[in-house]
Amino acid sequence: MKFDLSDWENRKRLLLPVLDDAAREGLVQGDATARLGEFLLGRGVSVGTPVSAPVVDGLGLDTPRASEPASTVEESEAPRFIRGFHDILITIGIIVGLLGLGGLATVYAVIPAAIILGEVLVRRQRLALPAVTLTIAIGIASAIGTTPIWEDMSPRFDEWTPVGIAATTSVVTFLFYWRYRVPLALAAGLVTLFASVIYSAALATRAFSGDATLYDRHPLILVFFLGLFALVVFGTALKFDFADRNRLTRRSDVAFWMHLAAAPAILYTIMAHVYLGDKQGWFSAETSAGQAAMVVGAVLLLMLIGIVLDRRAFVTSGLLSFGYAFKVLLTEGGFTKIFATTDTLAFLTLLTIGVVVLALGIGWQPLRRVIVGNLPDGLQSLLPAVR
Repeated sequence: MKFDLSDWENRKRLLLPVLDDAAREGLVQGDATARLGEFLLGRGVSVGTPVSAPVVDGLGLDTPRASEPASTVEESEAPRFIRGFHDILITIGIIVGLLGLGGLATVYAVIPAAIILGEVLVRRQRLALPAVTLTIAIGIASAIGTTPIWEDMSPRFDEWTPVGIAATTSVVTFLFYWRYRVPLALAAGLVTLFASVIYSAALATRAFSGDATLYDRHPLILVFFLGLFALVVFGTALKFDFADRNRLTRRSDVAFWMHLAAAPAILYTIMAHVYLGDKQGWFSAETSAGQAAMVVGAVLLLMLIGIVLDRRAFVTSGLLSFGYAFKVLLTEGGFTKIFATTDTLAFLTLLTIGVVVLALGIGWQPLRRVIVGNLPDGLQSLLPAVR
């Protein structure tokens, strides 16, 4: 039997809000709505505008949400954080309550409290933003709570303490994901697991060399491990992304969080190369025009990757570095002689960043059409469709 697969995006825009309402009423499990929606869309199911809610011009106050025009710019990257102001209100209560509990009692009290709240708010009510907040809370509480334990266990090997903290946090967030199926928990578990393994490899390499100053004398080896971490996280994010090209399942949400970790890791790996051997450190007053140009080039490269993958995390991750490097280029280029005060130069830098971000935001899809359209067909088949 052939099914009508035309106008897929428009029918998805109408159908998914209905499935979300069904999930809130308990008719459908929250984690099944995306898969059920994809199944129904594949069978040609469509939802029309309700007769009881007439639409005059498509944008009036009486327009049903399900019939509002979809934003083609954002719908390809829309992690399900908030489903209503109820989520925001509950999240405020979680943050304030857990902070108060941790201050009055101990950080160890935050973990069971987060689990109890998870049973009510995540497992039963399937609230998205509270799920993210509780994941962050239990991850931070686990890291802080286990720090003194690991320090007391290995006072002679205190350099291994970060490995123990990362490994413990990984186990806790994996368990949280197993129980509540929060995409951020899986992403956090994977990132902290990779961090603990690669940091262990770096420590083992130094111990095997028998030289305690190995990384002081050969910083490029340490940069290699940082780059390895960035590539592993990025590769894992791509695996989740390629497995859900249309971004209809929670794989896309996991990829979103992992890209948020991968983008700055890639950027600062590049910056570590740029500032290799620089005693003044990153963003120092001694930054040269050549170093600033390389940082700007690295940020532009990340922006290009973000456009190809349709992931805006690669744009936002480098804005601070881009702004400082651009300021250095203006200073080295003699523009300070034109402006009366340094405040003017700072405002010009802010204006430039704003223009770049707005240009990318407004022209995101046209840029994708040009760039992705020139890629090989095999690669295009893995990437989100150009809109």
